[in-house]
Amino acid sequence: MTNILELRNVTKQFGGLVAVNDVTTDIEEGSIVGLIGPNGAGKTTLFNMIANYFHPTSGTIHYKGNDITNVKVDKMAKLGIARTFQVTRPFGDMSIIDNIMVGGYLGTNNTKDVRKKAEEIYEYVAMTCNPLQVASEVTTVDRKKLEVGRALATAPDLLLLDEVMAGCNPQEKLELVECARKIRESGVTIIIIEHDIKTIMSCSDKIIMLDRGSKLVEGLPQEVGNDPRAISAYLGEDYVHVEG
Repeated sequence: MTNILELRNVTKQFGGLVAVNDVTTDIEEGSIVGLIGPNGAGKTTLFNMIANYFHPTSGTIHYKGNDITNVKVDKMAKLGIARTFQVTRPFGDMSIIDNIMVGGYLGTNNTKDVRKKAEEIYEYVAMTCNPLQVASEVTTVDRKKLEVGRALATAPDLLLLDEVMAGCNPQEKLELVECARKIRESGVTIIIIEHDIKTIMSCSDKIIMLDRGSKLVEGLPQEVGNDPRAISAYLGEDYVHVEG
């Protein structure tokens, strides 16, 4: 398969702190890749470098064969990369549909077309609230789906989901997993940070585990789940027992 994203020796330092250390990996087009690891492992920093909120101290990032290492963040959506945030950031005084429409103006100024697309996305991500409801008043899971919907409105080829399932109950997490799978089936590649190990293992084609800024393990979910390094650093013996 074709790689949509290639990271080579990516490092990020903040003063004397090395947040991400010499990470090299490939992300295959049309896959869901889970990014896991303990708090402080460097997951969100790596996300921020892919999305160019931060530039690497050293190393390179290529997207669709083009070097995007130092591209400005406001250019990323036009390139086809979108992201959500761990803490949802809707325009609270705007309706659900109006929130989704914001991203749609990236490709056109035709409000009728943008609204039609926003309504389609609202249905696509299976929100349960009224589409005209004010965003600040909806449930946690609908706020999460709204984050995904706003990102999808920019028509990305690569979608970065930062703990999109945090704060959701098991049924809501299943809804979000199904949403992610549907997005992947439409041709969008997904990289997702998630702390719920069972959930991330169930929906990912590949798992990358970071520990103290470095890539510790990479492979199929079952490979990572049985890797002694992953068990010791993060998963724990209970995970192996449950999965076994």
